[in-house]
Amino acid sequence: MRPRQDPGGARAPVVTICGVAGHNRGDDAIALALVAGLRARVPEMQARVAMLRLGAILPAPGLTPFLAARRHPVGLAGLARSIAAADLVILGGGSVIQDKFGGGRVTGMLGYSWMVAWLARLFGRALITAPIGVDALATAPARRIAAELLAPARAITVRDTRSLAEVTALLAGRAAPAPVLACDPAFAFAGAPPRDEGPVVLAPAFEGECDTRVAAIFARIAALAVARLDRDVVIVAMDERDAAAAEAVATAVPASARARVSTARPATLDATLAILRGAAALIAMRLHAMILCYAASPIACLSRTTKTDAFMADYAVPGTALHGADVETIAALLVEAVARWPERATQAAILTERRVLLDTFYDQTATLLVRAAETRR
Repeated sequence: MRPRQDPGGARAPVVTICGVAGHNRGDDAIALALVAGLRARVPEMQARVAMLRLGAILPAPGLTPFLAARRHPVGLAGLARSIAAADLVILGGGSVIQDKFGGGRVTGMLGYSWMVAWLARLFGRALITAPIGVDALATAPARRIAAELLAPARAITVRDTRSLAEVTALLAGRAAPAPVLACDPAFAFAGAPPRDEGPVVLAPAFEGECDTRVAAIFARIAALAVARLDRDVVIVAMDERDAAAAEAVATAVPASARARVSTARPATLDATLAILRGAAALIAMRLHAMILCYAASPIACLSRTTKTDAFMADYAVPGTALHGADVETIAALLVEAVARWPERATQAAILTERRVLLDTFYDQTATLLVRAAETRR
């Protein structure tokens, strides 16, 4: 990439955002929110956004999506070129410090994060994290690798209090920036005016674990929402890889309610927001469905991961765990949770407070970006 000149003739600052956009609309929201938040402060900024699959975020003036499929030569080369071209590299957001699908320097999300940090060091580029999720890591080698990639960062920001505790423990005894709490950048899209009409939107998550139970719970939730709330139901695939499973859930709804249940597979963030902002209520496993609906509709969470447990605790969201009760009990609890909204005022106050922290993150990041660009001129 040849850096663009700003109107004054100087080279425009370049930021490369290395998250995991492409398949999941929540990850797309993070990337686009990061670009918008920084561009509001550095209008001439050029942004390059890593994509696991091209198409969900389109090129635009000052915005260049690039393929970062690091297991393929083209993707690896694109990642290296984009980091080399940057003044500032942002790792995240999302749960980029986790070892669920591999915990080495090559495999899984941790391997991707390690490679981004290694390339930033190789090219002498400033590295920070977006407000990221940090999971409890299962092995000592994974914890060492996570600390190794985070410690040299110029700034470390996390999105929830559990992540703050995890990264503080990971970096104990190391020379590293003190981690700071903000919130997920996608909260920039939250807080739309509440909608009393509209469907109940369901956002399940299918990740190869307990998918049969997940499908049974959401089919029962759909039937109860039609019967008890007298609402149509839309099952949304926040991750495009969930689309077939969402269709199967709809098909499993009893015939008496099936005609009022539909599915949606939004291909872009704008299409996703149109669905979520039209919801009278949301019952979800997908974190970013809840973030994008936050303080706009009643939300209930079905949680099976640390990040959704943390979300419920930090943001006053009612819900329950995937395990621990039978399907009928869980479905009834979640439908009842969205039949009323006692948390409405509390959630609005939390959103205001966390957005202040997010603004601080953007202010500090913009300053670092401009200084890094000036150093390279």
